[in-house]
Amino acid sequence: MKLTLRDIIIIALTTTLSFPIIYLVILFATGGAHIEFNQPKKMDENIEQQLKLVKISAKKDSISASQSQTFVAMEQQKADLAMERASLDEKQQQVTMVQQELEKTRSDIKTEREKLEKLVSQSDDLDKKKIKQLAKVYGAMRAEEAARILETLDDDLCINILSSMGDDRQKAKILAALTPDKASKVSRKIAAPIKGKKELK
Repeated sequence: MKLTLRDIIIIALTTTLSFPIIYLVILFATGGAHIEFNQPKKMDENIEQQLKLVKISAKKDSISASQSQTFVAMEQQKADLAMERASLDEKQQQVTMVQQELEKTRSDIKTEREKLEKLVSQSDDLDKKKIKQLAKVYGAMRAEEAARILETLDDDLCINILSSMGDDRQKAKILAALTPDKASKVSRKIAAPIKGKKELK
């Protein structure tokens, strides 16, 4: 069988044009393709629903992200507050310790002051006892001898001894036996508190 060029061209065109038709027939026959009417509307509705879902999902994601950021910020604030509270508690403990130390120091100072006051009081009592003993000794001596010794003593001590003497006559004799300068000084100092008391009255 001889094929001319024309026959070959016709066969080629027929094969090329009939192939899509044959392919569609095979697809319809096997169920790979089928014809649907009004499909575009449903597809549009599906697409709209999917778009709505995407929008809702995006909104939820945005809210969730915002809430997540707020939560993180709140947690950070809580942590900061906890640190500040711990720092304040530590400072309060330090202040309490300092206050306790101050109270202890005050208590110690008070105790020491009481001891010193007691010692001073005891010392004063001893001094008074000694002055009274000296007053008895000088009171028993002759006025001239007592005066000679009193001349050498401090004015305040001399006054304390004379004030502790019970015998006014002996005091007068001793004062008379003192030098005029010493007797004047002693008399003025003895009289000074009396004047002050009179002025106060």
